[in-house]
Amino acid sequence: MQRRFERLRNWIGSSHPLQLETWTRTLLIHYHFHCSDRARIELHGTASPMLQVLTPTSFKGQGRIRIHASSVFGVVRSPGSHASSYIESRTPESLVDIGADCAFNNQLVLIAEGAAIRFGARCLVGPEVFVSDSNSHDLRIPHRRQPDPRPQDVEIGDDVFIGARAVILKGVRIGAGSVVAAGAVVTPRLQAPPRSIIAGNPARIVGEVGDDHDPS
Repeated sequence: MQRRFERLRNWIGSSHPLQLETWTRTLLIHYHFHCSDRARIELHGTASPMLQVLTPTSFKGQGRIRIHASSVFGVVRSPGSHASSYIESRTPESLVDIGADCAFNNQLVLIAEGAAIRFGARCLVGPEVFVSDSNSHDLRIPHRRQPDPRPQDVEIGDDVFIGARAVILKGVRIGAGSVVAAGAVVTPRLQAPPRSIIAGNPARIVGEVGDDHDPS
């Protein structure tokens, strides 16, 4: 065993760093996908759809995970490219629905727990973004170990940009063309019309995206 370990260590030490990095990431991608609930994934959008996963991503749950084949998960040259994103449609009634040409950065978390999370087309999502259609637990003290009894749909429109580490909670509606600032905590039931600029904790609408507007 010791000799095998030494051979492995020597092989790693003599490998080109970029090649070894690619092999490691590829192995992790296959591991997480192999351990996923793959039967829940519904691909659509092309004659022969293929899931585009560039960094490790787990797909879990008992519900539906509907993905347009043009959407991409993971950015290789970005922090967290070896850490897993996590997408779960937790209950049989749950839905995660992702439209065409969306791009998700690394360490994404999407958890639908009895309602739905829907992304429109061409959304851009930064690293470490968290989206959930529930509170994860019933907030009443005697029932806090139980699931949220009232999950609510999350609707994210076309062409929405979501910055790094944003948190989007149940019942939120974000209109087409909007921007969610990095670190924003979008609290339950916020309704943002198209082209809104959303920022803060708790988040609020702080402006509007114009045709040539730089939200910064």
